[in-house]
Amino acid sequence: MSQEGARHRAGLWLRQAEDDLRAAQVLKAAGQAAQACFQAQQVGEKAIEALLAAEDRDLRSHSLTALLRELGEDPAQRWQRQARVLDKLYAPTRYPDALGDELPAEVFGPEDAESALEAASALLNWAREALEVSDEN
Repeated sequence: MSQEGARHRAGLWLRQAEDDLRAAQVLKAAGQAAQACFQAQQVGEKAIEALLAAEDRDLRSHSLTALLRELGEDPAQRWQRQARVLDKLYAPTRYPDALGDELPAEVFGPEDAESALEAASALLNWAREALEVSDEN
């Protein structure tokens, strides 16, 4: 793929991450913490996918930690905390059997959503900066 094509694809990933962030914020405001947490995980995943797409790399993983490693040792270490926060949210925020006999909606609270949104926003801002895209929110 051409460099222009890769940048275009990266832009698509980034725009979807931005839309997911807006959805996560709406869900958090509506008291839907588990769903806000999952959407925040998606923001982080798509922000990193945007960076990989810009390098014309197409890796499919839901592990932010694994995706970061593909970008190199420095990003993996620099963003490890945010990736770990979000990695823990991929499955347990959605499935009623992921947490034993407890529903995700009853386990995840506003503080979890806040922490997830902070981590997701940090990764998204990093991706914007790395791709030299202004924040249009």
